[in-house]
Amino acid sequence: MKFKLILITLCIIFFGTSSAEKLNFNIDHKVINSAKFDDGFGAQNDRNFIQNDRDFIELYQDNNLITKIPSFDEDGGNRFKKILTRYDGNNIIRVITYFPDRGHFRIYYDIGFNKNKNLFMLNKVSFEIQEWLSETDARTIYCYHQINQEVNELMNSDDWFHKIRPSADGWEDGTVKGNCIVSNKIVEYENAYIVVKKSHLLSKPDINHRTKMYLVKGDIVNLLKQDHDFYYVEYINSKNKATKKWLHCSALEACNKY
Repeated sequence: MKFKLILITLCIIFFGTSSAEKLNFNIDHKVINSAKFDDGFGAQNDRNFIQNDRDFIELYQDNNLITKIPSFDEDGGNRFKKILTRYDGNNIIRVITYFPDRGHFRIYYDIGFNKNKNLFMLNKVSFEIQEWLSETDARTIYCYHQINQEVNELMNSDDWFHKIRPSADGWEDGTVKGNCIVSNKIVEYENAYIVVKKSHLLSKPDINHRTKMYLVKGDIVNLLKQDHDFYYVEYINSKNKATKKWLHCSALEACNKY
């Protein structure tokens, strides 16, 4: 009897602590500067959330709650992994989910703020698949699709969630393929950006150190680090050759305008 009482007490302490715990992320923006992932225990008491109590993310500015957005965490599907700051267009954060048990399938949800509508928007959804074709050969597929959907609609309708969530075949049961690139090597695209105009690569984070190499609109680069208005990126060409150089933020429409 005494052992059962101790066991029950430990369970209460453990689950009580874990249910109240939230993951915190620093966000480098003026609109919001922090985000907290809630595992859904509080959602069941919030009338603004859909009935299946999907987990959510709280967005803050100086400890003031600005809004709540879906975490895109799925029970039995892709699970929430982390949040990254975004700088392209009017995006603010990227929510990353992954499938823990069946290979490498990540989904990236880019959330921004539309100042004209005064609304948070899901602007773009992308996904990444890594496949081993043999013991030595591998490839990475990265696809993206512009969504431009109000976040409030996603919070109140599970139908919208299934429409914007991709599978390995694309969106809307494979009828929408999106824009894709294929690399014959393992590449991490979780911090990928799209080049918006012809732009010369820089040898240093300085506009005066322009090289003869350039990228064109539609090329995809992976952000490695940032130095004010300059980004150190990796670009992989069609021959699978990787180049690491600097780009000015205007090349990615990624100058922090907020």
